[in-house]
Amino acid sequence: MRRQFFWLMLVLVMPWLVACGAGTPTGSEPTTDAYGGEAAVTDDGVDRARLARELYFYNWSDYINPEILTQFEEEYGVRVIVDIFDSNEDMIAKIRAGNSGYDVVAPSDYAVQIMALDDLVAPLDRTLVPNMQYLDPGLLNKYFDPDNAISLPYLYGLTGIAYNRTFFPEGITSWAVLFDPAQLPDLRGRFSMLDDERETPGAVLKYLGASINATDPAVLAQVEAILLAQKPFLASYNSSDVNRRLASEEFILAHAWSGAAMQARTGLGDEFSGNPNIEFVIPDEGGAIWMDNLVILRESPNAYTAHVFINFLLRPDVAAANADYVGYLTPNEAAIPLLSQEVRDLYAAGFAPDDAMLERLEWIERDEDSVVFTELWTRVKGQ
Repeated sequence: MRRQFFWLMLVLVMPWLVACGAGTPTGSEPTTDAYGGEAAVTDDGVDRARLARELYFYNWSDYINPEILTQFEEEYGVRVIVDIFDSNEDMIAKIRAGNSGYDVVAPSDYAVQIMALDDLVAPLDRTLVPNMQYLDPGLLNKYFDPDNAISLPYLYGLTGIAYNRTFFPEGITSWAVLFDPAQLPDLRGRFSMLDDERETPGAVLKYLGASINATDPAVLAQVEAILLAQKPFLASYNSSDVNRRLASEEFILAHAWSGAAMQARTGLGDEFSGNPNIEFVIPDEGGAIWMDNLVILRESPNAYTAHVFINFLLRPDVAAANADYVGYLTPNEAAIPLLSQEVRDLYAAGFAPDDAMLERLEWIERDEDSVVFTELWTRVKGQ
């Protein structure tokens, strides 16, 4: 009788056990969805049962629209926690140490190459990021990841000069405004350079008519001398809040990324108001073009959720909302028609490159000779 009762109960209970996923192998990610519900693959192809409850994103400052993080949580039940870094070098040092706790990171072009050589990033499963179809083919397969095996474009931009036209009514055409000793006394304490070991020496190299990647000792000696002569007049090396300082007119001039200049012009959501007098220019001698990318760390326990997040960021409507907010350039071709008219107008006014400007732009590359920039920057910062 007891045996019959046991089998009767098993027949009645088994469907409930199956529905709850009992007996299903577990991995590092939960086997129920973020709300504890049953597994379900929805119309967007995402298996909610495989999603983690939280995802950690290591990103640059002022570099994601907070509303899309809320949207991601509402759609997928995953809370995204964002931590900030100010330079690729600081970010890489933290990741190299291990146990960083991060899942997705946004390294710049050459930093992807370094992270790959150090085996810090995981290969991408392209079947989980179908929205990469919307990316501009011209921004894929770059030198740092020729097959996009480990990275996908997030945002890209230019490095030039942001300035307040009230103080420079004739405009700016040359890097000389930042490096010519005769012009610096009038700017004392009111301008900044990026706190970056490749960008700041690179700007001087362009001023000198050299490649941004030049490593000739004689040329780099000139670069170092120019930076040391500039330093007493400099307000600061600033890569984190130059947007705010330009908007407030604490700075009237800055070596800056195009998106930071646009944020200074238009404001940043509820963070601060913009200043309509801010302009951005790539000097006649040229400047840098760069791209930040999305990678998944090899140490991440949430690879599936990380893929879902990256695919979400590449959705055209999401990419447009993000670019509208942060002011940088979206590599998402399908997102461009969805941008606000204000942002498209500013792109046309020089915050985005036209064909002529592209001829004056250069990618920063990293190779075995690039250590000289670290050494140069250490000496400059140390004096």
